[in-house]
Amino acid sequence: MTKKISEYKYSRVDIDGVASYIDEAIQRVKRAKSAQELVDIRAELNARTTKDGTQISLAMIRHSLDVRDEFYAAEQDYYDENLPRIHAKSTEFNKALMASKHAAELEKIINPIIVSNIKANLRVMDDSIVPDCIEENKLVTEYDNLLAGLTYEWEGKKLTLSEMLGLSKDQDRAVRKKAFSVIGKTLAAVGDKLDGIYDRMVKVRTAMARKMGFDNFVEMGDLRIGHIGYGRKEIEVFRRSVLHDVVPALKQLKADLAKRLGLGDIHIYDNDIYISGGNVDPVGTAEDLFAAAQSMYDEMSPALGEFFKQMCEAEAIDYVARDGKSGGGYAEMLFDYCQPFIFANFNGTMDDVGVLTHEFGYAYAFKRAAANDVDVDLFVGGMETAETHSMSMEALCNSYNQYFYGKKAAQATYQQIFDAFDFLPYGVIVDYFQQLVYENPDMTPEERRALWLKLEGEYRPFVDMSDVPYINIGGRWQYQKHIYESPFYYIDYCLSACLALQFGEIAAGDFNDALNRYLNLVEAGGTKDIVTLAHEAGLKSPFDDGALADVCAKIKAHLLKLENL
Repeated sequence: MTKKISEYKYSRVDIDGVASYIDEAIQRVKRAKSAQELVDIRAELNARTTKDGTQISLAMIRHSLDVRDEFYAAEQDYYDENLPRIHAKSTEFNKALMASKHAAELEKIINPIIVSNIKANLRVMDDSIVPDCIEENKLVTEYDNLLAGLTYEWEGKKLTLSEMLGLSKDQDRAVRKKAFSVIGKTLAAVGDKLDGIYDRMVKVRTAMARKMGFDNFVEMGDLRIGHIGYGRKEIEVFRRSVLHDVVPALKQLKADLAKRLGLGDIHIYDNDIYISGGNVDPVGTAEDLFAAAQSMYDEMSPALGEFFKQMCEAEAIDYVARDGKSGGGYAEMLFDYCQPFIFANFNGTMDDVGVLTHEFGYAYAFKRAAANDVDVDLFVGGMETAETHSMSMEALCNSYNQYFYGKKAAQATYQQIFDAFDFLPYGVIVDYFQQLVYENPDMTPEERRALWLKLEGEYRPFVDMSDVPYINIGGRWQYQKHIYESPFYYIDYCLSACLALQFGEIAAGDFNDALNRYLNLVEAGGTKDIVTLAHEAGLKSPFDDGALADVCAKIKAHLLKLENL
């Protein structure tokens, strides 16, 4: 019988004990007589830290399920306070590895990506910034609690942000506009707090970067989030491709769409609407959606079907939006139980199918990496690779939209492809905004909001935000949690979207070919970089010349075909 995640026993990790066994491992490294001994010591340390990591993840999950739970709120505070110390200890261990007289031989017998990750870690962490990391963790929790505690007044009811975002896609334009207005006014009421938290975040991250020898937080942020093998130069090339290839294509597609929808201009409350009469939503209840997903995965692949069934039996997918629950969605791995967990907030729209399939892609990749005994420091790869697993799963599932949308499957596919394509400029805005903010850390809140509006005008010139309070002065970014919590993560969505869109187009012609390429990519986990994985799957990498131009042409043709169905 499958054990339910709610039945897992939690016990607080003894940070002093963790520090002690890392210190012991450091001393063993210094005494090591061979590179193989270094490999063995590192493996033993990783086994111990992943065991402790299971308890830390369990606390984080339970805190996010209800930020008002005092016990797990206290546990989150404990880890916010103490984990930076462990990160610093881990850096000491890596320093000892690289200082060993056997280091050169070690580099020959372990995956070079591990070596690159270790060297990046040494550049971004040491004892001198532990107090800054503690402060950063506290600010992230402060922001998360502030957002989770907000309620939005709607026709006598108090709704969550997830529920409001569902209303912002209503078929009635007046409802959409009102929903965005309520979101804007609610954020405006806590605007000073949001500005204050972010201002402190920028300053503490800038301070730690300078202590580590960087001019600003940008390069440090890239290395810390796992951008190995590429940096701002490559991201700038990708960003220019979005501006030169994607934005003009979207501008034309949006103009044509506005005519079909009977709109003069596309306002922010129209930008996520793709179907005349209102977007297509899944048929039935959340329970129906899960049954549809089970049928889909059973047909797609026996292995995928069995895994989805196991996730449901373990109650490892929490999807109900409720008061006190943190916003957004994520997937987490509980290593001790070899059990992934999916966190989501359903709102009755197509987003529910998107988040379920997206996070399921993550979870399946976790399961396969564990089954293949991929080194924990590689596991499912950098975030751009992990996001390829999840976003490509979404794209593949478009071929099974009849399970979720019935007779409106073709419309749903049109909507999903258009929406995924439309995401690219927004994702670039989020990343570029952060780069410019951290390059100019003394910006005022007003200057940051003006910057956001400038980038919106450049990358999304087809979106009018002028008639929504707070959003119209540049406040949209403040409920994009990644900007606060995971700096420079967002570009990974864009890089992986480049691959996911390609998988989707291949699947439209030969689903089994696309699925097999995808499954082979997942099996590699994080053992190879994103460029190699893309090329081995027969795809263009995000950094290849013409990658987005080719995708644009195929997407436009596919959307035109779907329009005529």
